[in-house]
Parts: sequence; C-alpha cells; structure tokens
Amino acid sequence: MNDLLLNYIAVDVICTFALVLLALESMRNVLFSVNMKKQFALAALIGILVMAAELGSIIFENIWTAHRGPALAANVIGFSLSPFIAIILAKAFSVGRGRIGSLLTIPAWINAILAASSPWTGLIFSINSDVYERGPLFGVYVAAYLSAYIVLIISSFKAMEYYQCVTKSTFILLVFFSIAGTTVQLIWPNLHASMLCITLSLLLFYAHFCMLTQTQDGLTGLLNRNVYDRWNKHRHHGSGIVIMFDLDGFKMTNDLYGHHWGDACLQNTGRLIRDCFQKLGVCYRVGGDEFCVVCHNADERYIMGALQLFHEGIDTLRQQNSQHGVMPTVSTGHARFDGTANAYQAAVREADERLYETKRERKTSP
Repeated sequence: MNDLLLNYIAVDVICTFALVLLALESMRNVLFSVNMKKQFALAALIGILVMAAELGSIIFENIWTAHRGPALAANVIGFSLSPFIAIILAKAFSVGRGRIGSLLTIPAWINAILAASSPWTGLIFSINSDVYERGPLFGVYVAAYLSAYIVLIISSFKAMEYYQCVTKSTFILLVFFSIAGTTVQLIWPNLHASMLCITLSLLLFYAHFCMLTQTQDGLTGLLNRNVYDRWNKHRHHGSGIVIMFDLDGFKMTNDLYGHHWGDACLQNTGRLIRDCFQKLGVCYRVGGDEFCVVCHNADERYIMGALQLFHEGIDTLRQQNSQHGVMPTVSTGHARFDGTANAYQAAVREADERLYETKRERKTSP
C-alpha cells in the first residue's frame, strides 16, 4: 500500500469512529425529541455504511479484476445511500418538509434503483476489467445528491424559523460545506473529500442543534428565560414594541383542573403567540404563565392586528376546551421603546402596567 492509500484509510477509520460516537450520543441525548434522536442516529449509521463502502472501493481500486464482486457491492452501497444522509438529517428538524420537500426526494429513490442495477446495466457506474467508469446516467446521481441538499436547505430554513434563529449563516455554511466536499470529489474522483466533509457536517449539525435545544422552553417551544435575560443584558440598542402576556387566574386553573390541564393551557398560549407574532418579533416564555414578544421595527398596525387574532384564538380555545376544563383568558399590554438608555426597561414597566390594568378591568366587569 502506498502512503496516499494509507492516508485515505486512516481518515475513513477516524470518520467512522466519530460517526459511531455520534450515533450513540444521539440516542442518549435527553434534550432531543425521539424523532431527532432516531434521525441523527440513522444519518450517522448510513454515513458509516457509505464510509465503509468508500473504504472498500479505495482498497480494491487497483485490483478490480481479482475482487470485482466486493468492488461492485461497495459502489452500489455508496451511490445508493449517500444522498439519503441529507434527507434523513432534514427529517431530524421535526418541522416538516412539505410537498415540495417530499417531491425532491424522488430522485434519490430513482438513483438508488439505478445504482442497484448498475452491476448489470452500467447505468450509474461500471467496472470492466481493471477500469472504473461513470455510466451514461451518472447525472441522475448528481441530481439526486443536489435535490437531497435542497431538501436539507428547505428544512434548515424552516428550522431556523421554528427555533427563532436571528443569524442564518451557521445553517447555510453547514449545508454548503457538505455540498463543497461532494463537488470536489465529483470534479476530481480520486480526491476522496466527500465523506470527510459529510462527517464534519453531521458533527457540527449535532453540536448546533444541542445548542439550539438549550434555548427552547421545554413546554411551549418558545425561547426560554435564559435567552431573554442574555438578550436583555447584551442587546443592541434599537427601537420597537414589547408585548407582555399573562394568563388570568392561572393558579386557580391549576388548583381546579390539575397541572396537566395547566400545562395544556400554557402550550396552547405559546402556540398561539408563535402563530400570531413569530413573523413580527421574537417570542419568549419569561415566567410560569408569563410570555413576552419583542418586535423590532414593526408597524404598530400589524401588532394590533396580531393581538386581535391572538385574543380571538384564545376565545376559540375557551369554547373548544370548555368540556375538559376552562382555558383562562390572557391579559396583554404593550409599549414602544427607542434606542435610548433604559428605554426598553421603561417600556416593559409600561406594558406591565397596561397588562395589570386589563386584569383589574376584567375582575370588576360583570
């Protein structure tokens, strides 16, 4: 074996070891949902299979004739499975792909069928005598790979919206880092960079999602109090509107109907806040039954429209859930802040005052 072959083998072995650890750690991660655990572990396991196939093709590269069967099997595995790594990773985001994303997985299945038949048809690849060649339909593999990463990009943007990521650069760099490795290998087939980039991307995606899940409130899915406090402490000065939310009589709801129903009320409130305000600002759960939305550069007319939709949604929930328990009303208050010092804290106090004024009015109204 020459030094270059030994280097490729060493890199593949290290990457395989890293993917094994990733699969094990994914299943043990208490921060991830069951779906995220399964999909990250499955992506890692498929990566291991593709890595083993690539390693096999490298080892047999100069002895096709003597080991044609293993070489064919290695290429079938590599060409068939590699596009599915991005598709499975996209499913880990748990926010859906939609019809477009589902349609974009079709090329991966077509490629898998053609790759599996290539030992006999030579459509994706062929190995004749001691020569490896790309088949006449090799472009199907390229299309499958690119469409799989389009699915990943679509899911990444949905995940960024769901997790309320302010900066999108990390997701974009991770996706294109994987694409870059495959592109290099497509242009220079003897330079095995694809799986190294995919392995690093999987590890970085995992680390990034570990960080993102720590920013979420476990019950409502909104950003948690720690994120709010850090933003409030290190925020950049700017103008906007802050909206405060508080469930009315929530302690009584818990006492009468139990904490299970109380949790359901908080989840419903958080979902409504996300649905009504996510495109206008950043949504937080800042206390037991307290929520906050910070809207930068938002038109107050849109804020008032979103507040009306929110209260209509609460009224609808109160009617729907009346047979199971009473969904409490939600009091709100909002105030505008500018970029001057302490303006945001003053706006929060003003919004709270308006909120509690609403509470008092509800208590005194018949």
